[in-house]
Amino acid sequence: VDLKLPLRQFVCVTGVSGSGKSTLVQNVLHPALLKAKGKPSDTPGAFRKLAGAEHIDDVVMVDQSPIGRTARSNPASYVGAFDAVRDLFMKLPAARERKYTAGTFSFNSGTGRCPTCSGTGFEHVEMQFLSDVYLRCPDCDGQRYRAETLEVKYTGSGGREASIADVLGMTVTEALAFFGNQPELEKRLQPLADVGLEYLKLGQPVPTLSGGEAQRLKLAGHLAEAAAAPQAGSYGKLFLFDEPTTGLHFEDVAKLLRAFRKLLDAGHSLLIIEHNLDVIRAADWVIDLGPEGGERGGQILFAGSPDELRKQPASHTGLALANYEHDLSSDSSALLRVADAANAMALRP
Repeated sequence: VDLKLPLRQFVCVTGVSGSGKSTLVQNVLHPALLKAKGKPSDTPGAFRKLAGAEHIDDVVMVDQSPIGRTARSNPASYVGAFDAVRDLFMKLPAARERKYTAGTFSFNSGTGRCPTCSGTGFEHVEMQFLSDVYLRCPDCDGQRYRAETLEVKYTGSGGREASIADVLGMTVTEALAFFGNQPELEKRLQPLADVGLEYLKLGQPVPTLSGGEAQRLKLAGHLAEAAAAPQAGSYGKLFLFDEPTTGLHFEDVAKLLRAFRKLLDAGHSLLIIEHNLDVIRAADWVIDLGPEGGERGGQILFAGSPDELRKQPASHTGLALANYEHDLSSDSSALLRVADAANAMALRP
């Protein structure tokens, strides 16, 4: 097959399960682009030629794999917001009087963290025959810092005072309101809200996040960096996603689409493997594989706009998209028919 990928557009790769989407994107395109950029990668699947790699600055795979195993990593540090928070605390009069630095407000190192738990907030007790036990630190009560460090408090919007531990205990929404007069910090935290993670606490350990949350946190990290314009004459980065809507509520899908548009507005390119019809409808370009799965798949059936895809009778995706559009525009919507089906099932003896 010959794949032509338009840049600076929202591109969806579609097709029935087993049609070759992941093989094409993850096993061939991604490692081939990494190799072209001189980066380490697995051996890519067989291909004849790769052209145009020089037009992108980098290729980034945003998947649902865990971000890290250390409990010291959290959403605030991942998007670079915690550095800005520590700088704010360092500049407070009480901190200057005590000659505190930004490092004093770090729980990873320095003299400000609790010496008993080394800033983790808990003690690790190894059990010989049972699973290890984690107990809240008796000295800092899980707050990670020395008592004298917590005496330094920042006054936010509404006159509320908060220590560095209090800030880590805030959700993204609470922190945005609390630091409402700090544009640099808002610029770092807003991407977390943009991808639907406004409910996370700033200090929540990253290993406790679900796969979908980890994927959206990675996206938020890239959004936080997207303010930097791409290199002159380039097409920015190429972001690859594999079914990012898995497990998401409809409202979260809408937030995800808005976040994708922000990446496009910053000059980057998106290639997304997806089955969700709302996402496919919102795409600029669709590459449909098939016609079936397994040995009967692996062909590019169609490449074009979603409107043109709906007119392709040989495409399962095109047929599903056409039916979906009809349901949305008709009086007997898909939602009502699903509700009727659910009622019939409930009444069935």
